[in-house]
Amino acid sequence: MKRNILFATETDVNQGRGYFPQDIRRLYNIPSNLTGSGQSIGILEFSNGYSINDAKQFWSQHGIQVADVAFVSVDGTRNDGGRSPDDEEASLDLQWAGAIAPGAKLIVYEANAGQTFETFADAVIASLKYVLDDTTHTPSVLSISYGDAESSFDQDALTQIADLIEQLSQKGVTVCISSGDQGAYGMHDTRGVPERHADAPASVPFAVAVGGTHLNPDGTETAWTYNGPQNGGATGGGFSDVFPKPSYQSSFNSTGRGLPDISFNADPASGYQIIFQGRNAIVGGTSVSCPVFAGIVALLNERRAQLGKGPIKNLTSLLYTNYHSIPYRDITVGNNSFNGVTGYQAAPGWDACTGFGSIDASAFIEYVAQLDDTAVTSAPAVGSMRSDQAPSVLPKSTSKYPVIRVLATIHKVEADALVHGVHHHQLLLRDVHVLAIRGADPSIVKGYAFVAIRYGDDEGLSGPIPDLKAGRSIELQGEYIPQNDAYPSVGNPGDPVIHFVHHPIGFVEYEGKTYQ
Repeated sequence: MKRNILFATETDVNQGRGYFPQDIRRLYNIPSNLTGSGQSIGILEFSNGYSINDAKQFWSQHGIQVADVAFVSVDGTRNDGGRSPDDEEASLDLQWAGAIAPGAKLIVYEANAGQTFETFADAVIASLKYVLDDTTHTPSVLSISYGDAESSFDQDALTQIADLIEQLSQKGVTVCISSGDQGAYGMHDTRGVPERHADAPASVPFAVAVGGTHLNPDGTETAWTYNGPQNGGATGGGFSDVFPKPSYQSSFNSTGRGLPDISFNADPASGYQIIFQGRNAIVGGTSVSCPVFAGIVALLNERRAQLGKGPIKNLTSLLYTNYHSIPYRDITVGNNSFNGVTGYQAAPGWDACTGFGSIDASAFIEYVAQLDDTAVTSAPAVGSMRSDQAPSVLPKSTSKYPVIRVLATIHKVEADALVHGVHHHQLLLRDVHVLAIRGADPSIVKGYAFVAIRYGDDEGLSGPIPDLKAGRSIELQGEYIPQNDAYPSVGNPGDPVIHFVHHPIGFVEYEGKTYQ
């Protein structure tokens, strides 16, 4: 569920050291007379801790004096001090939010994500509820660098998250969420269904979805596009299958909420410097562009306070209703194709690759600080999307059954069956644990299932999986057919079926090896 941190092995920036805070401030024209004073930035972390010594070393190295850092455990989860390899997520979030808004108080809200999409969604919901009721720290902006394809989550959970973010937005808490690092494909697991997927919870209509660019030293930008192992990703973007098109996108040729809304540097090849476990590192991904924009929002709210106004409300809608006047830096080069899935092209105006582009931060802050955010109306026309920007141009499965990914224990290995001239491994699975169900109702999945893994032709595996044994763990992806709909087959006593684990959407992981 967390963004996979993208480390760069080399970069042309600063003799291979990555962008420093002073570079990002200069290239995005972030005002030096604002620090975020009087504001609080909430940084939501899920099972990732941080080292305050790393953060202080980074800030000191660049002459930054950060006002204050607080740790808040939502559910009793402790900060592990940045000792885990996964803790670079919290480290970069904290270090770069502080680099952009050093006068703001930084609050790290920590919750245990668990091991499944369901437990992660529960942790997000608990954290948002906590922040909504937090009268001690009262953040005016949140940064969330976590998520995955909408199809991985239960729709009821996404609806709850959307409702909480809407409440926060209308209260004056802007929720910034990274749009993902797997392009239009949108899933961390590259073995998933080869379709376009919008990233959640970035697809929530009242969140500001922050995408990614490649920032050149001269200030020009292109879309962050996958170009090989050095980059390792592409900016997330697309159209929601869960949330309908909001009023502020009324003129779009789509049915779902489009994202991202705005973008900043995220390509590891033009990456950011951080300190992790006492050493310099270079990182990329929308995990960094998101806290950078959250820091800019804190500066915006400081400026509004100077004008006698409260923190900005409903910022996502305002980005669209005022698009003619906001100083966007339009990005028209690049795309977000990834993992064999054709993405969206960067184009004049808004697009499902970089949104409106990036900004001149000083001009953006000064303009938005003056806005009346009490009455948000429907967006005026922002220009029709080109036909190649419309969603769902790739074929999707017409099956009524959900694609699920499960971790199970093999209960019984039966003799291989020869059906229609093709061989099948026959397994009975118990202790089925759902890892992702692609938006369907999880209650339909029982704790047992029958599976016959095809091999020996061009629709299955090239050969049998060796050494299948009862009692061992196995991970599979395929269509889940409930017991009442399961078709009779050799060896199946009437159990629910995991189908198509072989073709075209499935895979099997067994004993550390992947078969697909």
